[in-house]
Amino acid sequence: MDNLAMSVTAIQTELLNLPATDRARLIDVIWESLTEPEVKAREAAWAAESERRIDAYEDGKLTARDAADVFADLKNNLRK
Repeated sequence: MDNLAMSVTAIQTELLNLPATDRARLIDVIWESLTEPEVKAREAAWAAESERRIDAYEDGKLTARDAADVFADLKNNLRK
């Protein structure tokens, strides 16, 4: 398992050094490599998570953040 984690880390490091167009192309390649049941399972999981978050927000259990702040945080975290 450690070899797999190191491999993923090495791939991630290389990936983040690629131009944005290449990274976007790899997203398509990876997505297209999934089987239909895998895609459907992921889409169903995201739909369920979206509904859970909407319900939590509407119930006052979850606060919202400005998208620009969220993306700035993500960008900063990816650089670490």
